Amino acid sequence: MPTPFEGEIFTILNPDSSELMLRGWGNQFVAVFETLDGFTVTQAADGYYEYARLAEDGESLVPSGVRVGAADPQTLGLPRHARITRAASMRSAEAAQDALGPVPRWMQRRAENLERRIARPPAGLPSAGPEATEGPGAAPPPATTTGDYLGLVLLVDFSDFPATISRQEVDDFCNKPGYSGFGNNGSAFDYYRDVSDGKLRYKNHVAAYYRAKHPRTYYTDPAVAYGTRAQELIREALDSLVAGGFDFSALTADYAGFIRALSVFYAGVRSNAWSQGLWPHSWSLATSYAVPGGRRFSDYQITDLGNQLTLRTFCHENGHMICDFPDLYDYDAVNVGNGIGDYSLMCFGGSDKNPTQVEAYLKHAAGWASRVTTLTSGMTATLESGKNDFALHARNAQEYFILENRQQTGRDASLPDAGIAIWHCDVKGNNSFEQMTPAQHYECSLEQADNRFDLERRVNRGDAEDLYGGAAAAFGPGTAPNSAWWDASTSGLDIDQISAVGASMTVRTRATGAQTYANLGVDMVFATHHAQNGWVSLSGLGWRKIQTGAADGVTNMLTTFALAKARNLKVTVRADPATVFQAYL
Repeated sequence: MPTPFEGEIFTILNPDSSELMLRGWGNQFVAVFETLDGFTVTQAADGYYEYARLAEDGESLVPSGVRVGAADPQTLGLPRHARITRAASMRSAEAAQDALGPVPRWMQRRAENLERRIARPPAGLPSAGPEATEGPGAAPPPATTTGDYLGLVLLVDFSDFPATISRQEVDDFCNKPGYSGFGNNGSAFDYYRDVSDGKLRYKNHVAAYYRAKHPRTYYTDPAVAYGTRAQELIREALDSLVAGGFDFSALTADYAGFIRALSVFYAGVRSNAWSQGLWPHSWSLATSYAVPGGRRFSDYQITDLGNQLTLRTFCHENGHMICDFPDLYDYDAVNVGNGIGDYSLMCFGGSDKNPTQVEAYLKHAAGWASRVTTLTSGMTATLESGKNDFALHARNAQEYFILENRQQTGRDASLPDAGIAIWHCDVKGNNSFEQMTPAQHYECSLEQADNRFDLERRVNRGDAEDLYGGAAAAFGPGTAPNSAWWDASTSGLDIDQISAVGASMTVRTRATGAQTYANLGVDMVFATHHAQNGWVSLSGLGWRKIQTGAADGVTNMLTTFALAKARNLKVTVRADPATVFQAYL
């Protein structure tokens, strides 16, 4: 979905074309707007904006009968910053999603890949010797996004709003290495090349301008259901390409023949109120659009060209369509959490013209890691910034910690802080769940070094005390925040030293040695055809490699673990954070 807005100022038109300056919070599914002095507003049945009252049950905003600017709201007995309940906000967001039609292909692909990802061990588990190429740490997770990708950009203008930004300018914005137009830090191609460490080369074919059949006022009619005229416009432009004999075969499609990325820019500055007409959004066509060659369009994004081109939203939307990245902000409600703030393109993303990088969690999933170091007891790992250099401590393929070095330079110039970012990942979590409980927590959460968790509490979008580095920096079972798994069990991750903040940083884990753990369940067993290569995932401990040359024998321990899993038996093991040395039922 489009990047969320938080406190952004919008110029909104009343039906008589009078302008209002309103401050908004939300996204394409749910939003709230206020006057600049903090009084909540809502649109009345006649289309004019009025000061809003909160209904008695807190479930809706009710027009007060007084248009914005017609009276002093302080004399009306209205509270500032009125908000409906979270439950009502969530219902409104769900209804908005349903009204737009079937869920996008990228959401479907992501759901399909989830179980496959959990079913195989995560990248970065310890392996050794020549067998390492066959161990569970040898390959990135499934559904990676690497190589050459090509999307399609449609340009549309109108008889009443002709183009003011040239096709060549848009082509350069999408594809030209070193692009600097409108103050952007490179093109969209540059952005994805940089954040993927050169592993993704994403370009777009930018079609010639299509002149719409109707004036823009036809497509912006607020009386027509949101998205309807936008999709009509998209189909018109695609009809024109088909009639002109355009070759769609070079565009990147998924395994089912759906072309991954369709971006639409229309001329002029957006004129609609939120969630009406051509208000910028992304979703899927109500029915897919077939093109010659057996391919189809479904997913799209549409936005106004305005007076300039900016990278942040364009790259964010293509993160969905090309990489199947999820939103890492809360779009089920307003004012309840800020996801991971400005630390990722897939949340707020920092600067419009130089957005921050995608964080380590999604980079790793996309296959963009250049190095993954498994954190084990008593070791020192070096992490270089800007290199997709990660450290991993995994419970299993679903839940793990991943670390990276982020510095306020280059793509991350607008980052709120610098240092080691420690991400707590649960692929079955949801960044609409800011509760931080075992049952409800983020898919990707930042372990904030100040322990305030301002991101979850919507205090800010990140601050100068979030990341780790320096003499007092540590992260383990006795720190705040601590390194427990979401179910409060001990993770075994115990970082006792982190170097000073810099382009190259070190992380040292405490030497804890082997311990005995009793009454553990066996979650999963993994082995290769080599007799000395085996791993086990134990409840509460996560993945451990069975010691090569163990006194109990690798084959004997594999048999023990397989039997325990098959019969739901408990095992006792002697293990350290990386290795199992002994096991018995």
